[in-house]
Amino acid sequence: MNSYLYKLVVNQQHQANQLTMQVSIPQIMTALGGDSVVKRRVETTFDLIDLVNEGLPMQSVKFLQDNLGFSNRLMSHLLAISESTYQRRIRAKSSLTKDETEKVISLSELYAKGIDILGSPEKFHYWLDSPNYALGNRKPIDLLNSTVGRQEAMEILFRIQYGIYS
Repeated sequence: MNSYLYKLVVNQQHQANQLTMQVSIPQIMTALGGDSVVKRRVETTFDLIDLVNEGLPMQSVKFLQDNLGFSNRLMSHLLAISESTYQRRIRAKSSLTKDETEKVISLSELYAKGIDILGSPEKFHYWLDSPNYALGNRKPIDLLNSTVGRQEAMEILFRIQYGIYS
């Protein structure tokens, strides 16, 4: 196979991978507690963009945190804020910033995809906390504090879904 054809095939596979790795808006909303917890209806990508711009309510963040089994310390670390600020926002029932909201939505996508692929929250929690050969024997949970790390964890879930060694 010549190099041009090889690059074309690899590019098409990459594009297909990106499409199949997407998580639906209903899956994201379920992970965040649904419309009643998020306090707005989110059905389209534009609704999700509006939610990001407005900021996710802390009640929704806590819902995801509880389902992930994360401590306040870990969740605040993933959001790059102090634990005291995180706890204060919970008490005040305030909203996240745009950047923090994007991080939480990314975590909700990972959670939804993980449960979809692995079959249960328990199996997803086990996977998150287990060293993974494809990650250089790092635990997926240790990568979640960066966009690149969350993307890599999602990529590993995709590989698992399609039976690619990981």
